[in-house]
Amino acid sequence: MTMLGDTQRRVCDVLVIGSGAAGCRAAIEAAEYGARVILTSKGVFGKSGTTNLACVVYDAAVGHADPRDSPRVQFEDTVIYGRFLNNQDLAKRFADEAIKSVYDLERYGMEWWKTEDGRFLQLTSPGLRYPRGLHNNEETGKKMQQALVREIRRSTRRTIEVSEDLFITDLVRADGRVIGAIGIDYKSGALVAIEARNVILATGGLGMMYSVTDMEAGATGEGIAMAYRAGAELIDMEMHQFFPTAFVHPESLRGIIVTSSALWVLGLKLYNAAGERFMEKYYPEEQENVPRDILSRHIFLEIAEGRGTEHGGVWIDTRDIPNFDAIRKERPRTYLWKDRFGVKTDRFEVAPTYHYTLGGIRIDVDGRTTVAGLYAAGECTGGVHGANRLAGNALPDCMAFGRVAGRHAALHPGPQVPIDDQELARARQRILALVGDAVPVVRVNRRLRELMYRHVGIIRSGEGLAAAREAIRALRHQAAEMRTPPAASPTFGLLRALETEAMVELAEVIVESALLRTESRGAHYRTDYPAADNANWLRNIVARRTPEGPSLTTVPVDLKYLRPEVVAIEAQSARL
Repeated sequence: MTMLGDTQRRVCDVLVIGSGAAGCRAAIEAAEYGARVILTSKGVFGKSGTTNLACVVYDAAVGHADPRDSPRVQFEDTVIYGRFLNNQDLAKRFADEAIKSVYDLERYGMEWWKTEDGRFLQLTSPGLRYPRGLHNNEETGKKMQQALVREIRRSTRRTIEVSEDLFITDLVRADGRVIGAIGIDYKSGALVAIEARNVILATGGLGMMYSVTDMEAGATGEGIAMAYRAGAELIDMEMHQFFPTAFVHPESLRGIIVTSSALWVLGLKLYNAAGERFMEKYYPEEQENVPRDILSRHIFLEIAEGRGTEHGGVWIDTRDIPNFDAIRKERPRTYLWKDRFGVKTDRFEVAPTYHYTLGGIRIDVDGRTTVAGLYAAGECTGGVHGANRLAGNALPDCMAFGRVAGRHAALHPGPQVPIDDQELARARQRILALVGDAVPVVRVNRRLRELMYRHVGIIRSGEGLAAAREAIRALRHQAAEMRTPPAASPTFGLLRALETEAMVELAEVIVESALLRTESRGAHYRTDYPAADNANWLRNIVARRTPEGPSLTTVPVDLKYLRPEVVAIEAQSARL
C-alpha cells in the first residue's frame, strides 16, 4: 500500500462526519428531504463511537411517570443544572424536540421499557424535578445506535452512502464557505476528497485529552479542532464534566464507571480512607444525592487532601441500599464489570473520570456554525448544557440537533464547488510530514493527557492553569516536531499523530478560557475564585482562532425564557 498515493473523489449534497447518534440522525433527516448524503465513520459503522457506551437514561418529558412534567420543566431543570450558562434558545429547542425524538426512535425499532399498561417507564436522577429518564435495560445507547443503523441500512428510499474507516483530517473552504472535506481511507491508504453543498460535524467529544476517562479511544476532539481551524467559533471550552465514580483499582478497570447516577438517589454511600462518610459533612440532607460536579469535586478534594485510599480513590459502598437484590437484577449493567472481571465485592475504590465535553462548536437553533456551509450536532457542540449536564440529557441532545441540522442542511444547499488540486496537495504534504524519526507521538500524547487531568480537570487554580499554559506552549513546539516512524502500515501512527495535533491545539483554548473565567461555576471550579460571580460571569466565553493563538471574547447570557421564580434560583447558584 502506498500511503496517500491515490486520490478518491466523491460528491454529495450533505456530508455528515461522524456516525454516532447525532450523525446518524442528521443523515436520516437530510436524506428524508431529498439530499444525497455521505456519512463517514472513523471506525466500523455502528460499532465505534461513544453512543454505544451510554448505558442508562434518555430524558424526555413525556409525563408518563408524573403528568406535571413538561418540556418547559425539562428546559428549566436543564438551565438550573447548567448553572444558568446555557444558551437559552438551544436549551429550549432541545427540550421541545426531546419528546418527538422518543417516537422517532420507536419508529426506527427502538424498544423502550414500559409498564404493563404501555406507558414509558421513567427513572429519576439528581437534578430532575420528576422522573424523566426513559431507558432500555441499561443498554439505552447501544440499542439506540442499533436502531439508527438499521434505519439507515434498510431504507431503499434514502440516498445515504456510508464510508467506514475514513478519518477526515481537514475541512475545505472557498470564498469563506466550507465546500467539503479531505480525509484518509484506513484500508487503501488513499487520500479522499468529498465535495458537499453543506457539511455537518457530529464527531463527539474530547475525553482522550485527559488521562482518566470513560470515553472510547476515538474521542479525540478532531472535529472541534477542524471547525476551529476553518474559522468557526468555539464556546464554553473551559467546561468539562467528570463522572464521580469510576474504578481506580484494579488498574485494568481504571476510568470505567462503577455505577449509575440513579443509585445516588437510592442510598449509595461514599467513605474516605478513615471510614468517614464525608458528604454528610458538606451536604447533611442531600449527602451523595447531589449533582455530578459537586460530588466529583468533593471526592477529588478528599483524595488531594490526603484522605484517599491506597490506590488514590475513595470507597463506594452499595451494601446498604434498600431492596438491593431487586435493584441489582433490574440494573444488571451497573455490575457488568464486577461480573466480567471477577471483582468479588460491593465496595470499590473510585475516583472521578472525564465523562462529557460541555463546550465545543458554537451553533444556532438550526445547527449552523458561524461559518457558512458548516453545521454541527451532538457532543462536539457547546451551549446546550451550559456549565453542567443533567444525567440523561446527552442522547436526546444528539437526536434533537442531529434532526434539525440534517433538515436545515438539506433545505438550504450551497453551491457545489470542486476541491482543487492545490488543496489536495497541501493536505497530502501536511499529513506525510508527520512520518519520520523525531519526537515520538506517544510522548507528546501522554504528557498532554497527564497535565490536563492534573491542572485543568476537576480542581483548578490560577497557578496550576498558568503552569499548564507554559507546558502546553512547550508541547506545541514538540508537536511541530512530532513524527510517527515509517512502517509497513503507517496509517495507525499517522492517525494518532493527527489526533494529538488536534488535542494540543484545543488544550490551549481550554486553558486560556479557564484562566479568563475568574469564578467557580458548575464543572469549572477554581480554588482561587471558589464562589460563583453572577454579577460579572453570567457570560459565555467565545474563542476564535488567530495566527497568534486563541482570541477570547465574552457574551452575556440572556435569561429570556425563564419564569421569575426560576431566575430567582440564579442568586443561589454559588451553593449549586
